[in-house]
Amino acid sequence: MAKKSAGTGDESVAPDAAAMAAAAAGGMAQPGQVMAPMPGMMPGMMPGAMPGAMPGANPMMAMFQMMQMMAGGGMPQVDPAALPFSQGVPAVADGDRGLDAEIIRPATFTDLIRTQESVPTSSVLDLLCLTEDGAHSLGGIPAGCTIAFVGPPGKGKTRTALVAIAQVARAGKKVAFIVAEEGFHDEEGSGRDDLCSRLCKIGMAATGLDEAAFRSEVLENVFVMESQYHKGQTWDDFVSKYRYLVEKEEIEFVVIDSLNMLDPTRHNTADNLSALKTYNHENGITCLCIGQIRDTGLPVGGEALMHTADAVFLIEDFGLGSKEIAAQWGGKYRDRIDVIRAVKSVTTPTFPHPVRIAQAEGTGTLIAHEAQPEEYAVLPAAD
Repeated sequence: MAKKSAGTGDESVAPDAAAMAAAAAGGMAQPGQVMAPMPGMMPGMMPGAMPGAMPGANPMMAMFQMMQMMAGGGMPQVDPAALPFSQGVPAVADGDRGLDAEIIRPATFTDLIRTQESVPTSSVLDLLCLTEDGAHSLGGIPAGCTIAFVGPPGKGKTRTALVAIAQVARAGKKVAFIVAEEGFHDEEGSGRDDLCSRLCKIGMAATGLDEAAFRSEVLENVFVMESQYHKGQTWDDFVSKYRYLVEKEEIEFVVIDSLNMLDPTRHNTADNLSALKTYNHENGITCLCIGQIRDTGLPVGGEALMHTADAVFLIEDFGLGSKEIAAQWGGKYRDRIDVIRAVKSVTTPTFPHPVRIAQAEGTGTLIAHEAQPEEYAVLPAAD
């Protein structure tokens, strides 16, 4: 409705307040109205429009385009990653060998065929991988591979690894022992039988060397690196120190105790192992990674870890659920025994049956139990 202006006798019509607000907000004339140009507007330009904008264009979009043009020297910026195969992305310049170096030509190799070598550890681990024909055990763990050795606590994994360190070092190879779960040497002399002491006692028992000979023949080739997360050392810290040690000392064999404790909070065990494996392959390192298992019986890292490792050796709790099975495995009905099996090996055949394990007297290293069923007898190593 039209109304008279208050306090005057003027009969002119005042526009409705809501219509004025809507027109101001949208920049559009209401039906029956003719919008007057605002000061500074070009003829025909809508109120609120940017100079050069098309009639009816979104004023906010026009402002955004103008800001892009000002920031890019007059042209809108386009992220090259958004168009990775467009013609606007330049090709690698001639003479740049960066991409050529990543292209492999197998036909140019002179040594196409390899035979998997072994690293003897003097333990049951030497029986789990087989020669190519499957007729003999490999006689060691696969050389140049990164191996996950996982199982419940207290089953002899660390003792087995300590014997492996002593045997490999005595053979003249440089060995790195990565300690993540505890301190290696008790500097304060608190009376604790520390890890250094256990390495020496177990290693001396396994090799038959006295302390002086063990020091010169074994420990001269052993390097220990503490990488303890609870002391603020992250996975990235470990990687830096690991690369330095390996490349400086030309390490050939590594034991990590344990892989999970290098980074226990991020739950990136499989990703970490993948990066570690790639580096080990490039440097010809045989790496035995001790791992933990969850209540489900699967390793920490799950199927992703088992997929990533070159080989997986898993200690399991095996129930003798019938009298026949108990007799077969040399136990009593409803007893539980410890077995180990090769879940996988990418470079060799694996022993197809579980192997019952025991701990050797004097060292505690894992060996094949004398009650291993005859039909599942382990295979001897090739001569």
